[in-house]
Amino acid sequence: MLNRVSIKNRNIMKQWMRYLLIFIALLPILILRDFTPDNELKYLSIADEALANGNIFAFFNHGVPYADKPPLYLWAIMLGKLIFGEHLMFFISLLSVIPAFITLWVMGNWCQRYLSRSKTINAELMLVTSIYFIAPIIVLRMDMLMTMFIVLSLYTFYKMYMYNHVTGGSGKRSAGGAIIEKKRYRRWRWLLPLYIFMALFTKGPVGILMPLLSITVFLAVNGEIRSIGKYLGWRCWTLLASLCAVWFTCVYLDGGADYLNNLLFNQTVNRAVDAFHHKKPFYFYGVSYWFSLAPWSLLAFVTIIVGAYKKFFNTVLLKFFAVTVATTIIMLSMISSKLEIYMLPCFPFIIYGTAILLPQLKENKWIKIAIMVPAILFIIAFAGSFVVVRLLNNIDLPDLIHDLWAPIEFYIAILGAGGICALYYILKKKSIESAINSIAISMLLLVFSFSFSIPKINHIIGLKEGCRRAMEVAAEQKIDNYAYYQFKTGDNLDVYLGKEVRLLKGEELESLNNTMLFVKKKYIARDTLLGNAVAGKENHIMEYGEYAIIPFK
Repeated sequence: MLNRVSIKNRNIMKQWMRYLLIFIALLPILILRDFTPDNELKYLSIADEALANGNIFAFFNHGVPYADKPPLYLWAIMLGKLIFGEHLMFFISLLSVIPAFITLWVMGNWCQRYLSRSKTINAELMLVTSIYFIAPIIVLRMDMLMTMFIVLSLYTFYKMYMYNHVTGGSGKRSAGGAIIEKKRYRRWRWLLPLYIFMALFTKGPVGILMPLLSITVFLAVNGEIRSIGKYLGWRCWTLLASLCAVWFTCVYLDGGADYLNNLLFNQTVNRAVDAFHHKKPFYFYGVSYWFSLAPWSLLAFVTIIVGAYKKFFNTVLLKFFAVTVATTIIMLSMISSKLEIYMLPCFPFIIYGTAILLPQLKENKWIKIAIMVPAILFIIAFAGSFVVVRLLNNIDLPDLIHDLWAPIEFYIAILGAGGICALYYILKKKSIESAINSIAISMLLLVFSFSFSIPKINHIIGLKEGCRRAMEVAAEQKIDNYAYYQFKTGDNLDVYLGKEVRLLKGEELESLNNTMLFVKKKYIARDTLLGNAVAGKENHIMEYGEYAIIPFK
């Protein structure tokens, strides 16, 4: 008994050591990166406004109601500002990093019966290096937090489902005679609706729709729809209704009836039926899947198709994963508003389902080809980088390339080495596991090495340095006002400037003075009024990435 406990503890320690290594690979970029001027600065500005006005449940962006998102994520940003006195990239990044590792941990525990340690490592590396899984770890969004709660809710349901089927509700497991305490089941019955509510409270309707629909469809497919009350019964609905009632009441007291109506209808029903943002066609996710889950999209697709053809979806777990993914994609496709990131909650189930099926298909030629394709593309990219950079010296490379701390070939060489190793392991060693690890590790090494260029390219990523310089010039020239033009989120620069940034109308450019103007560089040539206003000031323009800052004395 003690020996088994010791082995389990060692395995847990090794698991968290793997997470630590992944975290170290991501750490530099989480510390060094600037906030982007779009969504990230907007969240910070909204949090600052809420702190200044004392709003807790109703949020505003420069006086305009912001009912797009529930408050949980914004609360965490506000907490960071109260603790540190400023917005720290590293602290806010933890709101994505920690949920990502908890998701990995839950999925590993969930699938441990079907995955060896090496296969678990495969699954972890594939998931964490999928483009639209690693991106929301680095970019500040609430999607990863919602994904964690969705995974926790579905895992809790699965444990309840297996408890009922294996024990018949008696509290005893037939195999081995081990006792499952009934109080654990009672706890799950309350945790399930709590996790569902927290997913809703993090991002909105998808957080509640995905687990509820997945559970319902799974039970219906299994011919057990009458048992739905065991999982989504009166306890579930009572807790969900109670928590929502408290939330909506607080919203009403904080923001009034109009804000509550905006939250409940405009940001839910209207966006689902006829989106005012991110409106895409029904087949959108069928296209975006291929680059969202890259470089593993082809491998996952082939594995699932071949696995289904060979009738390997013969366990409760794989059936549940398949139903969850299919139900969610259909549901998301029917909603008018679509973004690639909305598929994020599906990725853990796709990747871990793939990892479970792979051992049964390791000799299949299509599986090997699916792994070889990204490996070959990495090698081609490496060879191509030499051709582009070394042979075509007259090519106009982006500023980003010139600001890296190492030649572009160095970074592509990391991927190329991963591709070469992957081909070696597949063709010579016949090891799919090692090939997958080679590709994934090369991607993490690329992120780690690229991170050290962040200080040199922050002027392209964000406007923190630009705002600092703008304030210096404004102080030197005694300029009192800040404004923006043709720049949708320019008002959020108040996070850095500490004062209002005014939106200019075109005609105001003709008599502009005593103002520091923020614009996008491309509009200087495209917009006649802006071009005329800037004429003669070319030597005073301060450029930061796609943005220009122009002093008007």
